[in-house]
Amino acid sequence: MSTSRQKGAETSKAKIYWAIGIVAAIVVIILLVYNSGILVKSQTAATVGEEEYSVAQVSYYYQTIANNMASQAQQYQAFGVDYGYDTSLSPSEQYYNEEEGVTYADYFLESALEELQRVTILCQEAEAAGYTLSAEGEETIASNLNYLTMYSTQNHVSEASYLKMLYGSYMTKSLFKELLTDSVLADEYAAEKAASFTYSDQELESYYEENADALDSYGYRFCYIYADTETTTDADGNTVEPTEEETAAAMDEAKEKADSMIAQVQSGTDFNTAAQAYVDESSAESYSDPEYNHKTEVLGSALDSTFSQWMMEAGRTSGELTAIEVPDTGYCVVQFLSRDKAENSYQTMNYRSILVMAETTASEDGSDAAPTEEQTAAAQEQAQALLDQWEDGEATADSFAALAAENSADETTRENGGLTENANRDSLSADLSAWLFAADRKAGDATVLEYTDSTGAVAGYQVIYADSFGEIRWKYQAANALRSADYEDWYAQVQESYPAALTDKAQQIPSL
Repeated sequence: MSTSRQKGAETSKAKIYWAIGIVAAIVVIILLVYNSGILVKSQTAATVGEEEYSVAQVSYYYQTIANNMASQAQQYQAFGVDYGYDTSLSPSEQYYNEEEGVTYADYFLESALEELQRVTILCQEAEAAGYTLSAEGEETIASNLNYLTMYSTQNHVSEASYLKMLYGSYMTKSLFKELLTDSVLADEYAAEKAASFTYSDQELESYYEENADALDSYGYRFCYIYADTETTTDADGNTVEPTEEETAAAMDEAKEKADSMIAQVQSGTDFNTAAQAYVDESSAESYSDPEYNHKTEVLGSALDSTFSQWMMEAGRTSGELTAIEVPDTGYCVVQFLSRDKAENSYQTMNYRSILVMAETTASEDGSDAAPTEEQTAAAQEQAQALLDQWEDGEATADSFAALAAENSADETTRENGGLTENANRDSLSADLSAWLFAADRKAGDATVLEYTDSTGAVAGYQVIYADSFGEIRWKYQAANALRSADYEDWYAQVQESYPAALTDKAQQIPSL
């Protein structure tokens, strides 16, 4: 990948000495080239196997990790939460692990080397296996380059300047595209390699028997009854935390409330009705909804750690209740409802959709405004009319596909009859996932659902058709766990052939 480019750079530097007699000129040229960063950025900062990587290349991985950390810290800061990383300081001015003397610059650099090693391994293994970048991968690269153009324009700088802002002063567009291509190829081949590990039903059953607690599906209700403690402020404006005695008294009061609520439910009161009298005021209204915090088909691996151990204990019976202490915070009241292997619960599904976008009216500045209530209602009416048309006709998958091809605003699925394959319940919108994976869902069912934009606002409606079911949920989870372990074993073995190391030139990365 980069060896030939490194050799090319060495050849270019050698050509400087073509006029040996002009010593002064040579010195000036060398200084100018060095000061412009050409020599620095091409010096070897890391090696992976037999590959050499320049300061500019390592800088890309370093800055990517640093940018992600800064972005996460800023998101937390927006909510008043300290993420532990100070964006006003340089990475070398703050500790990632103060006890061991590891700065964030050290951490970013080691992480960059790990990612560079991963990309190198996967790209070279892909080449050895004859795997090449897919059309979707090419689209991903093109999309990223389009974003580069868009964001640089929005920031009123050139693409070259924007890349340097993100990845350091040595980055160029051609190098960015090259490194981006490597990363996309690496991710694709990782998925391809992982998918190559397959398992028989017997192997999945064996894994289930050993991990039933995590793979079973649970049903339950819960609420938190918080200890009523308050912080105060002293005469100097300092925050005064409640004393141990005050906290203990508040915990005792929360325990009494939890026990009273349990007694009330055991006497026949609905869980959510009883909860309204004991939870804090901000939550009481939520519990007026009888389905609030009523959980169904929750995998054991996804249970709240507060009560997961209790839920998994053998002999648990439907309707059983308990109050679990959350130290210095209060009590969690939990009602166990069910636990089973869920042989008819699916993780993936194939469905078809017809997207009807609400019309919008351009605002004064020329941008599209949010649709009005009338425009949204018109979209809903159009979606319902399409569903009615389908139901009045043959009402088959083929007739729905034909209707989608003619009417859907979703260009990515329209040509395929609105079909989305292997839709994962965990990556769909809440409403769509809830409808598609409802316990009583049957292939051939259809409905109209709201379609929301990235802000959560209703932007239209979609007619949804349940086409066919995919993988059983517990089998999907079992196969993924086995596949992950097998992939890690494969990677660890291959990794031994690609030793990675940094050179002293890595310290010349711009922000170090």
